[in-house]
Amino acid sequence: MRLPLLFVGLALVAAPLAAEQPKSKTVRPAARTTVQGSSLSAKTLWYGPQASFADESDLGLGARAHWSFTERRPLALITSFDYFFPSAPSGVDAKHWEVNGNMAYQFGRRWKPYVGPGLNLARRTAAFVGTDLAGSETALGMNMLGGVRRVDGGKRQYFAEARYEIGGGEQFLVTAGVLF
Repeated sequence: MRLPLLFVGLALVAAPLAAEQPKSKTVRPAARTTVQGSSLSAKTLWYGPQASFADESDLGLGARAHWSFTERRPLALITSFDYFFPSAPSGVDAKHWEVNGNMAYQFGRRWKPYVGPGLNLARRTAAFVGTDLAGSETALGMNMLGGVRRVDGGKRQYFAEARYEIGGGEQFLVTAGVLF
């Protein structure tokens, strides 16, 4: 009975030691290192705030999530939500928001340009202040986007993007933000 307990105890002590990476002077492939030489973070999900300027809906503020796949597959899933503050004539209360889901092909190391298609769901409402007259529209469309992401270690990343919406929001946008 004591012998099996001894083996279990040794296994519990040895498992964390075996899981530690050896500190040898092996050379890592260039794709796994940054320009500074430190290894890339294993973090694949980045999220943060963004600001957009659109030719139809003016200023938009929102949030973004960026999922990078493995190094062998240079694809990323980029989702975002924007709430716009459209200009409207006096006496009209206009609102616009949209949700985007894009698949991007990214390349590069420190500066990561990306391009890709996506889907867009946009909702616009307008109401005359002081009356019951109101209207709304919800539409699904497609996106074409291109941008660049600045990979600067493991704490934060910056991005800038241009996106053209075909259907849905039907506008051209320039977006920038920071990811954590």
